[in-house]
Amino acid sequence: MTIKLRLFISLALILSITVFIIGVFFYSIYNFNEIHLAQKHRYDQIRRVEKLKDYNNSFSWIVLDIITDFEKLDVVEKRLNKADELLKNLLLQKKDTIENSESQIEKENLQLIFIHFEQIHKLIRNELYRIILVDNSIENFDKFNNIFDIQSTKTNKLIIDEIKYLETELYKTEQNRNQFIETIKIEVVFLLIIAFILSFLISSKIIQDIKEKLQKLNQGILQLFNDDENTVKVDIGKNNELSEITDNLNIYLEKQHDIIHSREELLRNISHELKTPITKGKFLLEEIKNELSSDKLSNINNVFVDIEDLTSKLLQREKLNYATLNISSFKISSLILDSLSKLSISDESLIQINLDDDFEIKGDKYYLTLALKNLIDNAIKYSKEFPIIIQTQNKRIDIKNIAPKLSNDLIYYTKPFTRDPSQQLGHGLGLNIVLKIIKMHSFKLDYTHKNNYNIFSISF
Repeated sequence: MTIKLRLFISLALILSITVFIIGVFFYSIYNFNEIHLAQKHRYDQIRRVEKLKDYNNSFSWIVLDIITDFEKLDVVEKRLNKADELLKNLLLQKKDTIENSESQIEKENLQLIFIHFEQIHKLIRNELYRIILVDNSIENFDKFNNIFDIQSTKTNKLIIDEIKYLETELYKTEQNRNQFIETIKIEVVFLLIIAFILSFLISSKIIQDIKEKLQKLNQGILQLFNDDENTVKVDIGKNNELSEITDNLNIYLEKQHDIIHSREELLRNISHELKTPITKGKFLLEEIKNELSSDKLSNINNVFVDIEDLTSKLLQREKLNYATLNISSFKISSLILDSLSKLSISDESLIQINLDDDFEIKGDKYYLTLALKNLIDNAIKYSKEFPIIIQTQNKRIDIKNIAPKLSNDLIYYTKPFTRDPSQQLGHGLGLNIVLKIIKMHSFKLDYTHKNNYNIFSISF
């Protein structure tokens, strides 16, 4: 299974959990809304039922006023009209109150309450009014009060029971809401923990697989360098992205090996073909040197030396393309001495060494000696005045010679076979070799012109 497919599956799984959590969130909002509506409905119903208590009290006050002022027929008539008005309002409220009941028991209780109110109204309108008109004795009033109190008490009890029932249902709703909130909290936390654990396990597994494959690939590449192999010989499985990289790398390495092999073979042949005529030419030159003038002899010898130098530098440059560095620690002073010894300078006055800082270097001494030798050789070759100066300071070595400023940037002269038209010496390979060696060590090569001095610097 490819890493891409594993990531896709893990992402799909995590996305599914996320969608489920979002679904739980919207489900919670929906349920909260339902619970809120149910609570609001019960609050409103409680207010409606509590209002019925006020109606019951109002009927009691009407009875009290009528009995108190029974001799005043106009007052009695007003109170009877008030009773009719209360009943009318009750009947208007009856439909709304009963329709908002949530159970059959609640509906039956409310219907019974309104029947009691109708009976109370009949008692006031019929019985009490008849007593006032026919026989308004105290005994009849006492008897009526007893009947009315019983009826009013029953009604009030029914109202109180209904309010308690609604309050109990409201309490249950609040409990359900709190329980639902706790359940949702636990579910969301549980889902988040599962999502985190799955994400961690899947990610860890994918990262571990990638790490193992990369380690194998790294070991294969190290083996490639250490054992001079032509391909990366590691098993990192099939049908994954890293195996594709390995296959492509092996194809590239095989092509590069063929190119390098062909190049090496060509250079060996060129070197062999050049060295043979050069050797023969030098041998013949020795035989006829008595017949030639010293100038002609010197010119011919310089031609052979020049060809030999060019061949040597071409081979040096080519070896750098596949060279392996042998890193060691040594002083800059040791590097300078080794470089000067390779130049075989007979006149020591041509060079001035200012060793201000004899710092330590970590690198391949052979190749760094070659680089420094080329810089010193160029400084001597193109200097207008002597001595040239070799100066060390602050982890840097400067090679200075008095000469005109270069007409182009340093990068121009580091290309192979590149030099100023005014320069008749050299082949334009020296600085190219120097830059290759410096880059192999991750050091830095700089050029400046200051106070009539051309200054080439290597920063370690």
